[in-house]
Amino acid sequence: MQEFRDALKNTMIFSDLEGAELDILVSCMKRTQFNRGEIVFSEGEEGDTMYVILDGNINIFVPLANGTEISLATIEKGNFFGDMAIIENAPRSASCKAVESCELIALSRSDFYGIIRHHPETALKILYRMMNIMAERFKTSGAALSEMVRWGEGARKKAVTDAFTGMYNRRFLDESFGKYVSRAIEEKKPLSFVMIDMDHFGTLNKKYGEAFGDNVILEAARVYKESFRETDILVRYGGDEFSFILPNTDACKAKELCDAMAENLRGVRFSDNPDVVITLSIGISSVPKNGDTPASLKEEADKAVYVAKEKGRDTIVVAQSQKGKLLPEVKKDIISIAEKNRIVQNIIEEIFSKNSFLLLGHKEPDADCISSLVAFALLLSKFRKEATIFLVDPVIDQLQYLLAICRYNSIRVIQEADREIPDNISTAIILDTPKTEMIMTNDSVVRVLNDPLVRKIELDHHIGADANYTGDLCYRLVFNASSTCEIIGYLSMKLARNPNVQLGSAEFFPRNLALSILTGIVGDSQMGKYLKTKKEHWYYNFFSTIFDRLLMDKTMKGGKNLQSKGNIFDLIQHLSKQEEECYRLMKGNMKQYPSIHTIVMANNESEVLFNSYEDEIIINVSKSAADTLSEASSKLGLVVYYDPPRLSDLVQFRLRRSAKYTKIDLREVITRLGITNGGGHPGAVGFRIKQSEISDIMAYCEELIGQIQEFLAEAEKE
Repeated sequence: MQEFRDALKNTMIFSDLEGAELDILVSCMKRTQFNRGEIVFSEGEEGDTMYVILDGNINIFVPLANGTEISLATIEKGNFFGDMAIIENAPRSASCKAVESCELIALSRSDFYGIIRHHPETALKILYRMMNIMAERFKTSGAALSEMVRWGEGARKKAVTDAFTGMYNRRFLDESFGKYVSRAIEEKKPLSFVMIDMDHFGTLNKKYGEAFGDNVILEAARVYKESFRETDILVRYGGDEFSFILPNTDACKAKELCDAMAENLRGVRFSDNPDVVITLSIGISSVPKNGDTPASLKEEADKAVYVAKEKGRDTIVVAQSQKGKLLPEVKKDIISIAEKNRIVQNIIEEIFSKNSFLLLGHKEPDADCISSLVAFALLLSKFRKEATIFLVDPVIDQLQYLLAICRYNSIRVIQEADREIPDNISTAIILDTPKTEMIMTNDSVVRVLNDPLVRKIELDHHIGADANYTGDLCYRLVFNASSTCEIIGYLSMKLARNPNVQLGSAEFFPRNLALSILTGIVGDSQMGKYLKTKKEHWYYNFFSTIFDRLLMDKTMKGGKNLQSKGNIFDLIQHLSKQEEECYRLMKGNMKQYPSIHTIVMANNESEVLFNSYEDEIIINVSKSAADTLSEASSKLGLVVYYDPPRLSDLVQFRLRRSAKYTKIDLREVITRLGITNGGGHPGAVGFRIKQSEISDIMAYCEELIGQIQEFLAEAEKE
């Protein structure tokens, strides 16, 4: 028993576990032996088990039709493999065999889910280690061969080299920059351009003399060369100004390199003036976002340097515009764990270093939007940061307990549309909002969003369709999830494990934080019924189980408080008396088609609704009605109504999928329909059409339903 525990402790994935936690694993993991050359599992087999190597090496390979093999990697003692079986329960993508006699321990998917259910803190530690180890594996190794121009003759090399630092000079930059930009565009690869100004260099020269200034330049050049790669073009532009061309490098990676370099330079000390610390103002522009010519890239990087100085220097700013205009950029899923970790670290650093935060959600907020605002504010309050929630659109009665949480925790909530927000905002957090124009704003909020000195962080789970980014590059935690609150749960677990946080995971999550996160997770996914893939279900089950357990553990049994995700879901689903009346009125327009049930409200019928009930009641009931219709049809439900002129000139469409029907992703449906003003989740989408484009709403919907039925028929054949 003790020997087995010690062996587990010495593996990478379980090294964080102690005492009773190791005993949990010992009780459910099985030891097994494999002889040299023996197959552990083969490509295509169903995967339900992960392995950890106690002794020996394992070869991962792909067998070819001619009987030969392609070796992909060798996994050594202390490492794990077959981990995607735990996450997705998918067929094996490669084969594994013992290089030599091996001793392995196996953890089945069902046993791991048992740990999640009964020991969530232990499961959290294992998952955290697994994610970090996998991130290291995914890092690119074997970088592209050097792109540097090799100069044959000494005279030519001397002409393009800065004699003092040995770096390239301005002449080389002027002559070669265009070539690198053209190649990046032609090959459709990223390229970043970095401009650097040394902070207060003129003052240093005057105070300590030019000889010391020269020494500072040489030390800076040394750090630059050590911090960047052979493929990067390092140029001394003049004096203390430097410019770098970073081929095949996007802005996020460029910022990561610059962050490390600036940190290294801050650590340099000079024996004759030990108190001097060298800091930099850095601007980064990139292809294709900020320009497609050397001139445009230089202009945008120079603007970013100016913003860095305005922010107080010792700062890196990534350019966000092209010729002064923000570029709408379609939101994409973050596939790389390494990239996700970099963004999380940037957000954590912002939380630690800034003090005043403005939290923004979308118009007509739903459960996930309101919950994410409250949950993030509670996270900030743990670090004694000022959080202001701007929430002027009405909140339905069923979610008022979230606002009560804010009052209880002294979190400022602005609910008056014309009220000014605090004037000391350092960071804006945009949550659960598909695109910029959907953000709840007033004039003072718009000023904050347009202020280049204010950092914009974005957390969202809407991807594709017409969803576009609002947050700053490298601060966009946007990926495919059941809800934005699931993403906040992911971020909060990373925070709980951060070495700068002194609390353990259990103490980090008070009841109200667990309650807020869980409300968004179960509300937006309808207790998981809108999810499609095994991976989505796995993450939903993991996070909802973790926070459900935390909520139950921190709630007094037998009291009146919400105690579980089931309680929360029942409350959200409950309709008030007015909502029930509104639903009965809508239901009079119900029609049943094969595979889809609908409620279509014409313009005059919609007008009656909005004259009789508050806006938030109609919005809430339309969502609930679409849910009910989808379950009744066993496939899809559609609700359509006209906005009144005071709201917009649009017709609103809400399309929902039955919990048991997962053969179609509704986001793909609106993409195939050519609809750009819309988005949502695999099982629930909303979209909008201008009223002027619809002459006959019934005829329009008949055609729309016909197209959707064709998509359903295609999905059935697959």
